[in-house]
Amino acid sequence: MNNLNLSKNLTKIFILVIVSILTSNCSIQINEKNNLIESDPFEKFNRKTHEFNKTIDRVALLPTSQLYGNTVPQYFRLGAASFYTNLQEPKRFANHLAQGQFKRASIDFRRFILNSTIGFLGFFDTASWIGFLPEETNFDETFAYWSIPTGPYLEMPFLGPSSLRSSLSFFADYTVHPLLMLSGPVPSLSFATFEIVNIINTRYEYARVIDSLLYESSDSYSSSRLTFLQKSKSMAKASEELPFELFDPSEEF
Repeated sequence: MNNLNLSKNLTKIFILVIVSILTSNCSIQINEKNNLIESDPFEKFNRKTHEFNKTIDRVALLPTSQLYGNTVPQYFRLGAASFYTNLQEPKRFANHLAQGQFKRASIDFRRFILNSTIGFLGFFDTASWIGFLPEETNFDETFAYWSIPTGPYLEMPFLGPSSLRSSLSFFADYTVHPLLMLSGPVPSLSFATFEIVNIINTRYEYARVIDSLLYESSDSYSSSRLTFLQKSKSMAKASEELPFELFDPSEEF
């Protein structure tokens, strides 16, 4: 697949969905005031998708993550995770800019340059060693900052708990992914490989939390949904407190 075409298609999807959300913004806000998310209007579909995701996890993802974590040396797993994190810096940079956090955006830029060069493409987090620590953000947080409503809860196949806004942000995040900005089979294969490795590594690292939600609760769907909604509400509250920062280029040097 041509990455340039994929990036253009993702951009088109992003624009179409954002227009749809904005045009229905008033009605969605009214629905949210009536506890639309809590009422779970897509519960029937969500529960079926949840059971599908649990099956995929039990049959494929869980055993694969256990094999990966128990056989691959820790230093390699940490290096792969660091490399993946470095690929997310352009996304953080774009979102911090959109949120008016220019100081954070400048740190994202420095981290990407330092780790891509001195850190051997990000396999070593050199930037953190000298005090430029990462701060995670994404388009879901940016949309919350710009008061785009969350929308109803959705359980997405393979991706898990989400919402209308979160599902939109998922596609938007990839419009600024470095590997998708390049054309050719090598970037495409690299993108798919590191995404899969990251999913497997994340499943292994957070096994205790995920297992508790999926296999130790009386209603795994309700537990997963509640956890996601609490996170979304915390994100919305935090976004209201985000400062609009001015950037001094001579600072921190």
